[in-house]
Amino acid sequence: MSETPPGYTQTELLDPFEIHIGPVFERRENGVRSILLIADERHVNMRGIVHGGLLMTLADLAIGQAVWDATDHATVVTVGMQSQFLKPAHVGDRIEVTPQIMRRTKSLVFARGDFMVGGEVVYTATSLWKVLEKR
Repeated sequence: MSETPPGYTQTELLDPFEIHIGPVFERRENGVRSILLIADERHVNMRGIVHGGLLMTLADLAIGQAVWDATDHATVVTVGMQSQFLKPAHVGDRIEVTPQIMRRTKSLVFARGDFMVGGEVVYTATSLWKVLEKR
C-alpha cells in the first residue's frame, strides 16, 4: 500500500467495491478536487499494464466525487461512461485526474476527466450522471 504523497490527503472510500482499489489520495486547489492513485501489483493485468477495469473504476470514483461536489452532495448514479485507453500505465505510476463538470441540468450532469501519468494523458472518460430525487 502507498504512503500518502506530500500535498495530498487519503480519500475516505465508502463504496464497498471502490475500497478494493485503494488507497486513493486527493488534493484541492481553488475548490477543485484532484484524485490520485499510485498503481501497484493489484492493479495490473498479466502483461504488467494497469487493467482497463481499474481505470474505469477510478474514473467512476473520481468523476463521481466531482459530480457529488457539484450537486451539493445529492445522491447521484452513473447513467453511462465512455472510455478511451490511450497509453499504458504501469506499477508505480501516479495516475491523476482533475474531473471537469461540462454541463448540468436539474436532473443530469455531464462530466469528463483526463487521467495523467507524468504529464501525458493515458486514459480519458466522459460520463453522464443522474441526480436522484430525495425520498
